[in-house]
Amino acid sequence: MAPLVTHLVIGERVFAQSPQFDSTDYGPFLLGCVLVDVNNFSGMDRRRTHFVGRLEDDGADAFNRSCANFLSQFDDLLIRPWSDLTGAEQTFIGGYLCHLAADEVWKQFSWNMLRALEIQSLAALPVPGGVIFTAFGVLSSKMYIDFPAVVSALNDVAIPHVMTHVPYDAFQAMWEIVKEYMLTGGTPGSYFEMLKREGRTDAEVQEVIRRHDVYWEDAVALIHGLGGVEPFVQAATRRSLETIPRLWA
Repeated sequence: MAPLVTHLVIGERVFAQSPQFDSTDYGPFLLGCVLVDVNNFSGMDRRRTHFVGRLEDDGADAFNRSCANFLSQFDDLLIRPWSDLTGAEQTFIGGYLCHLAADEVWKQFSWNMLRALEIQSLAALPVPGGVIFTAFGVLSSKMYIDFPAVVSALNDVAIPHVMTHVPYDAFQAMWEIVKEYMLTGGTPGSYFEMLKREGRTDAEVQEVIRRHDVYWEDAVALIHGLGGVEPFVQAATRRSLETIPRLWA
């Protein structure tokens, strides 16, 4: 999966190029782009939230069937038929699909990284994966087109209650944990504070901070060496724009 901040950056671009959504529903769309990762905050199975398994368990199908699997189950995931949903509800689901499409592209980024480093698995990375992940999010945050508009859209938005496969309370609990992190631009400091809200112990958070202090520059250099964030964001945006219209097919 891509970092949450990166998903917002992609969502900002996709929403601007999606005339089927009303401009007043920007917040619900961005929420959809973020809340798919509810499994990381609730203990839910990733197969349930992302409609696929994990790379190490499922190989090539771990990401590239996510959108197709979601769309094939679409009618069973909604509390009401698609045509009966409000604009905000439809737009939230569009954001959810945007997230899944971006994660499909993330698989290719991960494989390219393994090939470039000539290693066989993410466990063999020379820099801790968590530090790379945080650094990717920070570099993504520099690519916002209008971050104040993103903050305004998300500041007081309500989570649409429209999907059946995830308890609504789980979405709410995740948003309470990640909201401040998202609205402060995804800085390392706000990330560490988010870990505390998630329930990590002081010792665990201090160890995360130590790893970031030691490996931060190496993580940033590695990402730049792989071409930076922009190519991924562009590819994920294209994939999302190809996929979202299928909601009306």
